[in-house]
Amino acid sequence: MKSWIVTGGIGCGKSSVSAMLASHLLPKGSRFFSADLAVQKLLDAPETLVQLRARFGQKAIEMREGREVANRAWLRGEVFERDQQRLLLEGILHPGVLVALEKDREEQRKAGVNLFLAEVPLHYEIGGSVSADLIIVVAASQAVQKRRLMESRGLDESIIEKMLRAQWPIEAKVEKADVVIWNDGDRAALEAQVLTLVRQHWQA
Repeated sequence: MKSWIVTGGIGCGKSSVSAMLASHLLPKGSRFFSADLAVQKLLDAPETLVQLRARFGQKAIEMREGREVANRAWLRGEVFERDQQRLLLEGILHPGVLVALEKDREEQRKAGVNLFLAEVPLHYEIGGSVSADLIIVVAASQAVQKRRLMESRGLDESIIEKMLRAQWPIEAKVEKADVVIWNDGDRAALEAQVLTLVRQHWQA
C-alpha cells in the first residue's frame, strides 16, 4: 500500500486538492484521512476536555446543546497570541491525531487498500513524523492566502498574520516537497494540476 500526504500553507487549498484527489482515486481502492477532522473529533473527547481544563482553565470549555465542548474561538485566540499556549495545545492534540492516523493506515493496509491519502496540514511543523511515499505541497501567494482566510473564515488581518507566522514559510515547504501544486488561479487550473499528478504518480 502506498501512502501520500497532502500538506501546505493555511488558505492554500489543501482540502480542495485532497477532495479532488479523493474523487479520482477513491474508486480505485484508496482511503482518505483528514488530520483536521481528527482534531475536531479529538477536541471534544472527554479525556481531551480534562487536559484542556487542567492546562488552560475553565475558559477553554463551553456548554453547547447541554454538553461540554472545547471553546474553539477562545482557544484560537489564545494559541495565536501566545506561542507557549500554542505549544501546550499542540502537545495535547498532535499525539492523538498521529495515533488515529497510524491506526487508520494500518487498518486500511490489512484491508488491502491500494493507497492511503492523508491531509496533514502541519506535516513539517511536527517534524515530518508521518512516513509517506509522496509528499504533495499545496502552495499559494501570501496575498491569496490572506484573501481566502478573510472570505472563508471571516478573520481579520492581524489574526491571519499570527496564524501564518505560526507555520513554516510556504517557501520552505515547497523546497521539501516531492510534488508542488500552485493554487493562485481558478478551480479549472487546480483540477488540471491534480489530474497531471494522478497520471504521473498513480498506478493502481
